[in-house]
Order: sequence, then structure tokens, then C-alpha cells
Amino acid sequence: MSSFFIRRSGTENGGCDHVLEVDGNLFTGERDFESAFGPPTSLESDLLLIGSAVLAADRASERGEREDHARGIQLTIPVVNAGRLSNLSGDIENILRILSNDGWQIELQQVSGSPENTVSHQENNGRTLLFSGGMDSLAAAVDFGRAAEPLQLVSHKTHNQRTDRGQRDLVNLLSTKGVNLPHHQFFVSSRDSHSDDFQHDVENSQRTRSFLFLILGALAARRANHSEIVYLAENGQMAIHLPLTEGRIGAFSTHTAHPDVVSAMQNFLSAALSKQVQITNPYLYKTKAEVIKTLVSDFRDCVALSQSCWRNAHLPSGITHCGSCIPCFVRRIAIEFWIQPDPTVYMENYWVDGISSREPEDDARRNMADLSEFVVKMETLSPEEVMSNWPELYSTNLDSVRVIEMYRRFAAEARQVLSAYAPMTPLLS
Repeated sequence: MSSFFIRRSGTENGGCDHVLEVDGNLFTGERDFESAFGPPTSLESDLLLIGSAVLAADRASERGEREDHARGIQLTIPVVNAGRLSNLSGDIENILRILSNDGWQIELQQVSGSPENTVSHQENNGRTLLFSGGMDSLAAAVDFGRAAEPLQLVSHKTHNQRTDRGQRDLVNLLSTKGVNLPHHQFFVSSRDSHSDDFQHDVENSQRTRSFLFLILGALAARRANHSEIVYLAENGQMAIHLPLTEGRIGAFSTHTAHPDVVSAMQNFLSAALSKQVQITNPYLYKTKAEVIKTLVSDFRDCVALSQSCWRNAHLPSGITHCGSCIPCFVRRIAIEFWIQPDPTVYMENYWVDGISSREPEDDARRNMADLSEFVVKMETLSPEEVMSNWPELYSTNLDSVRVIEMYRRFAAEARQVLSAYAPMTPLLS
């Protein structure tokens, strides 16, 4: 088990493997929060620290080949509002277990300071949208940004300049099209520390990022007196994210926007803030192609600027997407269902070049084979067989009938698009 101790000024490390020091090798987003909303309360500071510490520990704990290794992570965090938050440690551990499929131990230690007093709220009908810079959050910015209720955008950024710049470029482009929205970016990240061999970015899956992201959104919504958070709007395929095959069960399938996570985070944030927090995903029962229909018709030049790839930080200049990961495949199916050619700049064009000649362990070949197998199953299995194959559909936080219908529509979209590429067609037989 890897252990991490978060140090504020004057506290000791408790004999843990790694020490993360606020404003030393851990950046909590507090400075950006203060620039946007004024000085954070002690409770807001505590929550920012918890969210940033979780993400830092996740990124610093290598999972293993093909993300199939369950990790043990122990995290000790000093908080001022321990009386309010300590009882929620179990809730945090449960959320993180769902997100990352790891064993988490969260200890919140009391430190000196003034706990937050009860805060009164004058709620309005505004909304806060978690804006990642992907096509789904872009579509939500368009859909909700043109509504009567005020909308603010909240983004998380790290050292990844491509994502940072992409978020700002999209907001600026939307403003030229009459969608003018306040946009708050929060830098939350970590960096290497040579004193204890801490490496801040050895794991790139970052399954726990939505835990931090929702904390940022909830705090921004609180300051704006918004009664609702529109969650990091995510199409149903990627939100529910049924494992494509049995080999992807566990940590290999992300649950960052899963309804179970949304429900658990809503309960946690409501308890932590002593205020009912409402989190919704407006696209839960839509395919990605259905989500972006408005974009490709009225905001087509924004599509190429959006980011979907998990690997974009490691791509050469001028290349925005790897073209081999599942998010790239899902993105391309959605775009080409409506328009061709896809304006995205991919590193390699597997669909035209073919993947059958690649080695069996090649990521692109494995991803496309798994995706094609999933498509065929959704086309051919009965609803009862689908439920048997994916028992997570029995969750009380989703409508299994609507989920199956959504995945069947995706299967039809995928077959229509992939059948136009000769190297891909045999995979769908």
C-alpha cells in the first residue's frame, strides 16, 4: 500500500511514504478560487485540499500494465472542519473505490483553525457546467448557454497546456457566435519531489479526476448561489461505460461519470456543505452522436477544437488525437455519423490503413476488436441476455430499458460508420 501525507505549514509527515506539501509540490486550486470568488472559507479550503490530494495520490500510484492492477492507497489529510468531514471518510472511500477499483484509506486529521460557520444561501436558477473541453461539455455549453438561466463554466487544468489552451479557445470561439459565458479555470495538480522520490505523473488513467472536478463545480455553484450543477455532461455510452468485454471488467473501465458515482457524490457534497446539491447529467440516455447533433449543424468549427483523447498530452505538435483509444473511436463514430470527413487530426488512421496486420497485443487492434464485439452483442442479444451479461444494469440509479435502447442505437451508428471502411467490416460479422 502506498501512503501519502498532506502537509500544511507546521504539520509532521507521520512516517508516510510520500509527503505532499501545499504550494510546494501540491497545488489545490485555492489561488484561482480566490481570484474568482474571493478568499475561500476554511471548509472550502478543506474540500479543495481533499480533492487535490486524492488526484495527486492517484496520479502518483502506478497501476500496472493494461490498468489491471488494484492498488492500495492510504491518504492522511489535515482539515480544519474535521467535526463535519471526518464522518464522511467512509463515503469518500466508497466513491473512490467505485471510481478507481482500488482500496482507499482516508484519514482526516484535525488541525487548528476556525471552522466555517453556517452559511446562508440565496438560491437562483443558474447552473454550473463542468467544462472539460470535450464534445459533450461543449454541446452542453451550447444547449444550456442559450437558455434563459445564467450558466457558468468550471474547468480543471493541470500542466497539460493543450487542454488548458483548448478550453480557452473553445470559450472564445463560442463568444464569437453569441454564446458568452463566464469561465473559471482552476489549476489543480502536483509536481515531482526529489526529497522522497515522489513522481507526480506515473499513472495516466486518473480515474478519480471527477471526484475533484465535482468538488470544484459544487464550490463554484455555491458561490454563485446556483441551485443546480449540470454534471460534466457525458453521453450515455461513456457515462455508464459498460465493459466492452469481460477482459475490461474492473479498473480497465472508467466510471468517472457513472450514475452511481453521481448519486454518491451528490450525497457526499450535500452533507459536506450542509446544503442540498443537485447533480444531473442531461445526456445520460443519449449516444455521443445524438449529443453532438447541434454542434455539427451550427458549431462545426468548434468540433475540431474539442478534446476527447486520453493521450493528448503526449502527442506531437499539430496532432490532437491518437486515433487508437476507445474515446477516439467513439468520437469518430459520432462525428462521421453526421459529417465526413472528420476534421479531427489523428496521429494514425487505423480505419483506412487496417489493423489486422498488427500484433494481437497492439492497443488499436485490441480496442477495435473489443468495440466490434460489443456492437455485435448489442445488436443480437435479447434484453434479458444483456442484463445477464452486464448485471451492473440493475443499479437503482439508472433505467435499464433506456440504457439498452441507447446502446442499441449506438450499435446501429457504429455499424453504419465502420461499414464504410473495408478493413473494419470483417470485425462486425
